[in-house]
Amino acid sequence: DGRQIIRAGLALGLALGCRRDLDAAPSCGAVAAKFLLIAQNNLDASKADEATRRGVRAQLPAIRDSLATACSESTWSDSVRRCLHAANDHVGLETCQQQLTEVQRRALDRAARGETESR
Repeated sequence: DGRQIIRAGLALGLALGCRRDLDAAPSCGAVAAKFLLIAQNNLDASKADEATRRGVRAQLPAIRDSLATACSESTWSDSVRRCLHAANDHVGLETCQQQLTEVQRRALDRAARGETESR
């Protein structure tokens, strides 16, 4: 099943990303991969019809990439990245996002809308 392959790849990516230094904060890519995993789990648990699920699944990689870019470009702190990487659900992600500065939140909002520059 495709979802199992994606999850296995994400788990491998997360594990490899953590091998550098056990005390190092997760990379922006690892944080974005964790978001993708949570989003997929939420989608799987939702009551959305299959056409909607396919549509959302198709958008998730771009959202993941935008999140990684916002994290890198607005220089999220180690503590925020650790918090986001440790989150297990949408509520946990939202709680961690409260630690972002206003500038970082705006960058995240722009990324979520698919914008690449400040407007």
